[in-house]
Parts: sequence; structure tokens; C-alpha cells
Amino acid sequence: MRRLRSPALLAVLVTGALALAACRAPASPADQYRRFASAARAGDAGTVWSMLSARSREALDAEAKALAGRAPGVVPASGRELVLGDFAARAARIRSAVVVRESSGTAIVAVEDEAGGKGEVTLVREDGAWRVVLPGVDAAGR
Repeated sequence: MRRLRSPALLAVLVTGALALAACRAPASPADQYRRFASAARAGDAGTVWSMLSARSREALDAEAKALAGRAPGVVPASGRELVLGDFAARAARIRSAVVVRESSGTAIVAVEDEAGGKGEVTLVREDGAWRVVLPGVDAAGR
């Protein structure tokens, strides 16, 4: 393998790579939900947790603490530990996910699974990325 000897050439290559990475369009809310559903189906709790809205993570943490208080040592006191449970085995495959409404901070995605089940999912923009809001959690933080 040849080594690059020119610092100027190396700088141009690095700058070009960074520019290409910056040009990548952020995921649409529908794309982000597809990734979320895929991670849930795969049982990837870390990815699912990272794709949840802050309010959803807070709600799961509160629920986990309440459950752990009623069953100490049986139920983990962390929402992250509860995020999937046996959901991965039951998670439906997504047939379609289409943005119904989108603003700068909130999006509603209509979802249909392969079994014909339909529903809507709310996503919020946090830290420059779309995050999934769990049902029953107010996206506005109230």
C-alpha cells in the first residue's frame, strides 16, 4: 500500500470526505420510523432507546421505577431495560410509512403493517433527528 506523502493532498481528501458526509440528507420522519420498527423487530434495545423522544424515555423510566417499587429485584428500575420486553417477537413488519403532516418540530406518520393493521405515529425533532413518541406520551411535553 502506498502512503500519502503530501499533507496538502491528505487535507483535500479529508475535506472532501467530510463534505460528502455533510451533504447526506437527514432521514425523513417516515424513514426514521421504518428504522425504529426494524430495530424493534431485531430486538436492538439500544437503538430503539436512542430513537425514542426524551419524553418517551422519561415516561418509560418512571414506569420502570414504579414497577420496580412493587416488585423489587424482579423488574429492572430502568426504562431502557423495559423498552422491548417481548415486543421484538411480536413486532409487525412495516408495509408502508407515509408522512401525513410535518412541521419543523413534529411529524405524524401513517403506518400500515403487513397484516393490514393501520395507525399513526408521532415523531418529534430533537437534537437534529426525528425521535419516536410512544403512544400516551404528550409530544409537547405536557
